[in-house]
Amino acid sequence: MAKRVPNIPMRVRYANKLQIKKINFLFLLLLGLLCVNCSKYDKDAKLSEQSAQIFPQYYELTLPPNIAPLNFIIQEKGSKFRVEISGTQGKKIVIHQNSSTVQISIKAWHRLLKANAGNTVSVDIWSYHNEVWTKFKTISHHIATEEIDPYMVYRLVNAVYLNWRDMGIYQRNLTNFEETPLIKNKSIDHGCVNCHSFAQNDPSKMMIHFRILNSGTAIWNDGVLKKVNTKTTHTPSAGIYPAWHPMGKYIAFSVGSIKPHLTTRTEKIVDVSDGFSDLVIYDVEKNEMQNIPQLSSERRENMPTWSPDGKTLYFISAPEAEEGDLEARMHSQYDLMRITFDSERNVWGEVELVLSAAETGKSISMPRVSPNGKYLICSMSDFGYFTIYHKGSDLHLLDLETKEYHKLGLNSENSESHSCWSSNGHWLVFSSKSIDGVYTRPHLAYIDEKGMSGTPFVLPQKDPAHYNHLLSNYNRPELITGKVHLSENEMRDMVYTKAEDVK
Repeated sequence: MAKRVPNIPMRVRYANKLQIKKINFLFLLLLGLLCVNCSKYDKDAKLSEQSAQIFPQYYELTLPPNIAPLNFIIQEKGSKFRVEISGTQGKKIVIHQNSSTVQISIKAWHRLLKANAGNTVSVDIWSYHNEVWTKFKTISHHIATEEIDPYMVYRLVNAVYLNWRDMGIYQRNLTNFEETPLIKNKSIDHGCVNCHSFAQNDPSKMMIHFRILNSGTAIWNDGVLKKVNTKTTHTPSAGIYPAWHPMGKYIAFSVGSIKPHLTTRTEKIVDVSDGFSDLVIYDVEKNEMQNIPQLSSERRENMPTWSPDGKTLYFISAPEAEEGDLEARMHSQYDLMRITFDSERNVWGEVELVLSAAETGKSISMPRVSPNGKYLICSMSDFGYFTIYHKGSDLHLLDLETKEYHKLGLNSENSESHSCWSSNGHWLVFSSKSIDGVYTRPHLAYIDEKGMSGTPFVLPQKDPAHYNHLLSNYNRPELITGKVHLSENEMRDMVYTKAEDVK
């Protein structure tokens, strides 16, 4: 049976037709206005020979194809802004808005970068001010084919010297903006947490020190979490600066006496001095601490780091500082040294000088060897080893075969210090105060086969104004190949357990 068509009054049908005509007219009018507006910014825009001022300063970079979107703030006058991000392949990203804060779709960004890996992506910016559109010079980024390790672990600690009650160890997914705490010290009576280390970018092998309160060292090893006391009757202190052996069986520690100082020097108002120090080896499997006979001298050995094959331990070394000699304690210069190690037989070789402070004229600190074993990056400054507060600290790259070294192009006028290689050896994260000279922020840079660095860029944030209002330093950024599968509650509960004494 056919459905009955309702009898709609003539006036209602006429009114509906008028409504449809009005909607169509408004749609065409809006479309026309948009086209006129598009024509103005596209065809009639005033062309600038300069790139738009943006923050952070993301200009002409080499980017990992898996990095989070480079959100930024347009620092040009305008009531409207347009951004187009495009490549030779893939769908263009178009952002048209009144706000100067540009936040890019994560999915669209990753699709575009993946499609253009090995090629270039362009960023075009327009601003509308005083009824005139201005198109700024195109910003181009090269998209590398090599990915960066997807996670980074760092400490966030207040920049004020004495205000360290609120700090924590965090891990960040570099492909997006997800940040989760591994431990925040407000959950453990505001004790100090510091000096995390991984076995060659491996998230399943991690250690963290806990000091002042609930002291001990957390060892996370292939799903097992424990707390140990690394202070023994034969060592002057608990472990300080760590370096986990690539094979995961050993951790090298410095031990000794370090002290912070407030100074009257405007270029380095805070310093940390090394009174005496030595290196020891902790056997993770046996829970046993061993000394290194070849390094049991009056010299100060510090800042250990391993070669990727685990056969060589690199470290820095300075002459003895006599008790009470604050000048020697604070202003000594450190050489770069190394010693071979047979991990299967637990046998050490002879100590070798790699690069002397007498040759460089600088004190050497914070060495890290590249994954292929060819290069070593270290920090150099006028004196001392704690370069975070040293404005003149710069990163240098040393060719371990030729012993030639050079200052990397990624340095700024402010302090560059702790660095860490990605597992593929093509990306470097390092601590830098380049933005304002006060706060340490993690910066990333590409390193090519010849050891030359690309233009560095600060870690992208969801809110690009993040670095303008965060009053904390990013400390010891470490790249890892995946997420650390530990909850904050598991870490907190472990901290409150009694530490197992090391033999």
